[in-house]
Amino acid sequence: MFLQRLEIHGFKSFAQKSVLEFLAPRNGRKGLTAIVGPNGSGKSNVSDAVRWVLGEQSLKTLRGKKSEDVIFAGSEKRARLGVAEVSLSLNNEDKEAPWEMSEAVITRRLYRDGESEYLINGHAARLQDIAMLLARAHFGQKTYTVIGQGMIDAILAVSPAERKEFFDEAAGVKEFQIKRHQAMGKLKMTRENLQQADALVQEIEPRLRSLNRQVKRLNERAEVEKELKDLQKQYYGKLWHELEEKHGNFSEQFHRQDEEFQRKRGEYNQLLNQLNLLEKETSVPQAFLDLEKKYQEILSERGARQEKKLKLQSQIEIAKIRAAASKTSVPLPITEIITELESLESEQSATFASIFQIKKIEDLSSIRETTDLLREKIKNLLRRLKNPQMQNSAKTIDPELEKELVKIDEEMKSFATALARVSHEMQDLNKEEQKKKSKFFEIQRQLQAKQEETHILEQKLNSIQIELAKLETRKETLEEEINIELGSLGSEVKLKPPTDIAQINPADLQPNIFKFKHQLELIGGIDEEAIVEHKETKERYDFLSTQIADLKRALDDTATAIEELDNIMRERRDESLKKINEEFSRFFRLLFNGGQAKLVPLYSDAGEEAAENAEKNEEVVEEEELKIESGVKGEPILAGVDIQATPPGKRIKDISILSGGERALTSVALLCAILSHSPSPFVFLDEVDAALDESNSIRFAEIIEQLADKTQIIVITHNRASMSKAQVLYGVTMGDDGTSHLLSVKLEEAEKLARE
Repeated sequence: MFLQRLEIHGFKSFAQKSVLEFLAPRNGRKGLTAIVGPNGSGKSNVSDAVRWVLGEQSLKTLRGKKSEDVIFAGSEKRARLGVAEVSLSLNNEDKEAPWEMSEAVITRRLYRDGESEYLINGHAARLQDIAMLLARAHFGQKTYTVIGQGMIDAILAVSPAERKEFFDEAAGVKEFQIKRHQAMGKLKMTRENLQQADALVQEIEPRLRSLNRQVKRLNERAEVEKELKDLQKQYYGKLWHELEEKHGNFSEQFHRQDEEFQRKRGEYNQLLNQLNLLEKETSVPQAFLDLEKKYQEILSERGARQEKKLKLQSQIEIAKIRAAASKTSVPLPITEIITELESLESEQSATFASIFQIKKIEDLSSIRETTDLLREKIKNLLRRLKNPQMQNSAKTIDPELEKELVKIDEEMKSFATALARVSHEMQDLNKEEQKKKSKFFEIQRQLQAKQEETHILEQKLNSIQIELAKLETRKETLEEEINIELGSLGSEVKLKPPTDIAQINPADLQPNIFKFKHQLELIGGIDEEAIVEHKETKERYDFLSTQIADLKRALDDTATAIEELDNIMRERRDESLKKINEEFSRFFRLLFNGGQAKLVPLYSDAGEEAAENAEKNEEVVEEEELKIESGVKGEPILAGVDIQATPPGKRIKDISILSGGERALTSVALLCAILSHSPSPFVFLDEVDAALDESNSIRFAEIIEQLADKTQIIVITHNRASMSKAQVLYGVTMGDDGTSHLLSVKLEEAEKLARE
C-alpha cells in the first residue's frame, strides 16, 4: 500500500486546487519524495493538510487558533474561500492493508459556518470510522505518520507516559486500543444501565409483592367463581330448559288448537257467507224484481190499452145512444146504463192506478180479481147496449174509432198472454224462495252450532295463552337472573343444556351455591386497576430482571474482551519495545559513531488497582482511557518508556542534559528505530533535519534512503543531502496573489528554491 495522490483545495495558502502525485513502489522500494521551497512558501502547509485529513483535531498542532483558520482567508488579489477540502488517496491493490477495497480516498471538508464532513470513497463517514480504517493499516493520527521539527524534540521532552503512545503505535496496538476504548465505553454504559435497572427493580419490588398478594386473592376468587359458575350453569340450565320444554309443549298445543280454531272459524265464516247470500236472495231476488218490473210494465201498458179501449167503446156506445135518442126518445134504462158505465170506467182507472203501487207478491191475486170483476161488469154493460137498435145507430159512428178499437183489442190479447207468462214465472220464483228460506234456517242452525264450537276453542286458546304468558314472565325473570349471575355465560346456558340434565335437582344445588357466594363475600372485591397494574408491573419486573441478567453477562463478556485485548497489546508492546530498543541502539551508534542508548520500560505494580480505577472512572477522556490498561490482574503493566543516551566519550544518561545537536540526533535515531521496526505505509518528515550539520545530514539522508525500502517517505527539507536521495522533487512557491503553488522540479532547481 502507498500514498498515491494528495489533493489540496482551499486549505490555508493553497487557494487553488493543487495535486501531488506519488510514484508507485518499484522493485520492492516504497521510494522517497522531497518537497522543497523557500521559507514562507507554504510547504509545511502540505504536512498540515495531511494531518488534517487524517483527523487531527488540535488547532495548536495545525498552527491555528480557530477551526476556520485552515480555510484560505484571502489576499489582496484573491477573495477568501468558503470551504477547505483535502483528499488523500491510498492505493491498496497489494492488499497490504486488511481492507476489501483496492483504493481508499479519505476526504475532509470544512465550511465557514463550522459544518464539517468526512468521506470515505465519496460516502459520508465518521471520524471514528476513519480512525479505525487507519489503525487497521498501522496509521496514526497523532504520532509518527507526520513528524515536524518540533515533534522531534518533543519525543525526548514529553513524559515517559506520553512517550509510550509512540511505541504503542509502532507496536501496532492502535487498533486494539480503539476497540478497547469502545469496549470501555460499552462497559461504562452497561454498568450505568445495570445500576438503573437495579434501582428500578428495587423500586418496584415492594409494590409487586403487594400486587402479588392481591393476585393470589384474585386467583382464589377465580377458583371459587369457577366452582360457583359451574353449579349455576347446572342450576339455571335445568330451570331454563324445563321452562323451555313447558313453553314448547304449550306452544305446540296452542298451535294445534289455533289451527282447529282457524278451521272452525273458516267453516263459520263460510256458513255466514252462505247465510248472507241466502238472506239477500230471499228478501227481494233480483230476478223477481226484474219480473215484477216487467209485470208492472205489462199491466201498465195493458191497463192503458184497456182504458183506451173502454173509452173508445164508451164513446162508440154513447154516440150510438145519442144518435138513437136524437131519432127517438131513449128509455130511461139506457141513460142509467151510460151513467153506470162511466162510473165503472172511473173505478177501473183507479184499479189500474193501484197496480203501479204493487210491492208484494201476495197483493197480485186480489188486484187481479178486482180487475177481472170490473172487466166483467163492463162486458155485461156492453152486451146490454148491443141490441139492434143500438147497432143501427152505430152506423153513423166514425169508422176510425172502430179500427182503433180492433187494434187495442189485439194488443189486449197480447198483454194477457205476457201477463200470464210473467205470472207463471213469479209463481216459480216464489216456490224457489220457499226452498231458500228452508235452507236459510238450516244454515242458521249450523252457524249457531259452529259459533258455539269456536267459542269453546277460543276459551281454550285464551287459557293456553294465559299459561304461555305466565311462562314468558317466568322466562324473562329467570333470564334476567341468569344474566346477572352468569353474565356472558348466560347465552351458553340457554343454548346448550347441561349434561345429565335429567339427574340434576336444582334444590340439591342451592346450598353449595349459597356457600360459594358466601366465600366470595369473605374474599371481597378485587381492584381491577390493581390487576392491570400487576400485569404491567410484572411484565416490567420480568423485563428488568432479564435485562439485568443480560447486562451482567454483557459486563462479563466485555471485561473478558478487554482482558484479551490487554493481553494482546501487552505481548505486542513488549515484543515491539524489545526490537525497537535494539534498532535504537544501532541507529544511535551509527549517528554518533559510537556511544550507547537504550529504552527503559517503566512498569506499574498496581495492575489490578488500575483496572478497577479505570472501570469506576466515569469521566475518563478518550486519550487518557487509551493509556490505561488493566492487563492480567496482579501483573504489572507498562506505565511509560524512559530514554537513556550516552554519546561517545561521555557518561551522561539523562537526555535532559544533552546538547541541542545531541538531542536532535538522539530523536532521529529513535525515529529511525521505530520506522525500521514498524514501518508506516508512509511518513511525512517536515524539516526534521534542519538542526543537523552537514555530516549528520549526510548520515540522516543515508538512513532515510534505507528506510525508504519499507516505508514511503515524503521529506520536506532544505538539505541537499536529503534532496539528492529523492526520486521525485516538488517545489512550493508563493505567488504574487498570496497563494501557494506546486511544481515538479529537478535537483538543481530544488537547491535554488531551497536557497531562496
